[in-house]
Amino acid sequence: MSFALIFLSLITIDPRYHTLDEIARELDSIAQHYPEITHLDTIAYSTTDSLPVFAMKISDNANIEEDEPAVLFVACHHAEEILGVEICMYMINDLVHNYGVDSLITHWINNREIWIIPLLNPEGHSIVMKGIDTTWRKNKHDNNNNGQFDPDFDGVDLNRNYDFYWSEGGSSSPPSEYYRGPSPFSENESRALAELARNQHFVFCNSYHSARTGLGEVIYFPWHGACGYPPDFTFLREIADSMAKRIVNDAGNGTYNALPGWSVDGKARNFLYGVYGTFAYTVEVSTTCIQPGWMVDDICERNLAGAYYLLERVEGSGISGHIYDQKTDEPLSAEVIISGYYDPELPARRSDEEFGRFIRLLTAGTYNLEIKKNGYETVYLDGIEVEQDRLTELNIHLRRITDESSIRKKKGIEVIPNPTYGYILIQLKDTNINQLKIYDSAGRLTKIFKNPETRIVWQCDDCSKRIVPNGIYWVIGYEDDKRTVIKTIVLHN
Repeated sequence: MSFALIFLSLITIDPRYHTLDEIARELDSIAQHYPEITHLDTIAYSTTDSLPVFAMKISDNANIEEDEPAVLFVACHHAEEILGVEICMYMINDLVHNYGVDSLITHWINNREIWIIPLLNPEGHSIVMKGIDTTWRKNKHDNNNNGQFDPDFDGVDLNRNYDFYWSEGGSSSPPSEYYRGPSPFSENESRALAELARNQHFVFCNSYHSARTGLGEVIYFPWHGACGYPPDFTFLREIADSMAKRIVNDAGNGTYNALPGWSVDGKARNFLYGVYGTFAYTVEVSTTCIQPGWMVDDICERNLAGAYYLLERVEGSGISGHIYDQKTDEPLSAEVIISGYYDPELPARRSDEEFGRFIRLLTAGTYNLEIKKNGYETVYLDGIEVEQDRLTELNIHLRRITDESSIRKKKGIEVIPNPTYGYILIQLKDTNINQLKIYDSAGRLTKIFKNPETRIVWQCDDCSKRIVPNGIYWVIGYEDDKRTVIKTIVLHN
């Protein structure tokens, strides 16, 4: 054993911090004492040591799925970042003990599905809690397949293991503390979180971390860098700012800050937003990973203000509703597009399969929506008003396409060539389109053709006759209260 490991093995973690066994006993006790509002589940067993990964759901009627917005809190992707574990355990106790006592907490539990994973990385956490290595980040994946734990070679960074731009982040070298694993989702722990996200359609997620070397007391949100900005950047930032201002820093002389995370890689935050549209945040708690025990309760209490802001913000400015089959009234999973806040390169933002429910968080203003599903006529809703601090509720019924004439009618625009390398011929067929508008992928109006002829040549320029950059553009034809949308790609030589 190296001198460094001998020294680290002498470090004792303050007993204020939970061990895995203590977490298991406490969660089991809470589940037994509050059976109507809690549901305790083991969502995975860790990759190497088969230790349980617990998730607790807090909601009225906790043992059934209800048509309520879901919010996730998760801690300890990185083993040394044990403050997040304590925040999650503190939150669980605060919620259940104040149900029926505090009116706001009671309202949240009655009208939300709150999921909390206090310890995603139990086997790495055990290394830290035993004092073997209090700077250990990874799990204990046996990278060299020798059947024993080698600290200089083993382990995967769980927060670099998600299948969203996985190869763009972390390290491909197993000894690195940022090793992303042999493949996306190679680890049971990250797969379990992803599966929970797929089933629950989380509106928000806070992932709790603590920076040993980077910035502390900061909230990161998706994203900026080589990939640009996400379509919901304005709304993500507004919520991150509001959450950060509610968390007082350790010094007591300010609050946390909010920053966009750099670029896109295999982190949980990017995966949850990029794939499922969850407004996912990384909360870097305190100024280091492990604080003295006497500081822990105060850190937890101050961080509850940020977490509880999210539980309240679920009902704030935005658009929510249900999508149904017009004939059967069965709920539908359909794509929900907010004009101007849409990236066709990202997976579609859809209503859920079980209830047809969707939630899109916005700021106060007027928005245009497009509801799409294969085999159904697209519905366009223009001028939807969103008020401050209130969800606008919509119930939308989609009509099935039942004959070929309906299909032909929706193909009233043809663009040639596509992709284009300098110009586009736009042809209108069997349609009474009276206006054409071209938008870029960020939803900005690029060009307008009023009262178009049946054949129009677009020279890939904007309204000021400037050549537009390479990218995806949307040609939209307007015919009374109907719209026809065609995607085209501009690639200049």
